Amino acid sequence: MLLERLKGCDVVYFAHSTGWGMTMPPEVPILCVSRNTMAYWGRYAPNSYIAHVPNIVELPEASEMMHRDVDVLVQARKSSRYLLERLVPALREHCDVTLLDGWVEDLGAWFRRSKVYLYDSLEHWADVGATEGFGLPPLEAMGHGCTVFSSVNDALADYLDPGFNSHKLRVHSLAWDVDAIVRAVLAHDGSGMVCNGLEIYAPAQVTARLASVLQGVERFFAFTATTEPDIEDIWAQRKPGTLQRAKRAVRLLAGV
Repeated sequence: MLLERLKGCDVVYFAHSTGWGMTMPPEVPILCVSRNTMAYWGRYAPNSYIAHVPNIVELPEASEMMHRDVDVLVQARKSSRYLLERLVPALREHCDVTLLDGWVEDLGAWFRRSKVYLYDSLEHWADVGATEGFGLPPLEAMGHGCTVFSSVNDALADYLDPGFNSHKLRVHSLAWDVDAIVRAVLAHDGSGMVCNGLEIYAPAQVTARLASVLQGVERFFAFTATTEPDIEDIWAQRKPGTLQRAKRAVRLLAGV
């Protein structure tokens, strides 16, 4: 509806989470906050101008690291029922768990105090019917020296590498998760796991990338002002008809 009202204007769509059922006309460039989001729009808007511009992540200097008096840190926001109702109570029998429920003025300060950070957003996004667009908290936690246990859904897979810079959460059983997390708490030496590749999220890197992308967007708008799109829409040819939609509804209701 908004795009209809903005016809005749140069509009850029900055895409975070996906799966909302929207379509984008080829006249609208799409800037994607993650490679996962870029892959989605590369599939469903194949005729569009698409580029990758990640979020900025402010990371501390080593001298800013603090004494870690919190064994395990959890945020209630976006957390799964498994994490809040089963894993947190089980962990409290073995170590200190701090649960943040509500607005936090300086989350980075909590990361610098914590040994392990838990993040499990899959259930939240499955309930919403969309995807994790970037997954900022685990990335910030890694940069602040936390050992991260996380789901690896959607854009989290952009930077999480279980077994190398993080650990996969919800593996096999509650007992496995508890054992792995307690081991990580006991083994934490104050630095967390080795996190390579975070420099692409630094302010200077993102600023330079955005400047380059916007130059391309300006050329795009200048060129398309006098030309019409003429590449066939492959998805228009694949839209299901009434009969196909009815058959799909029957299969869903039957659980097939």
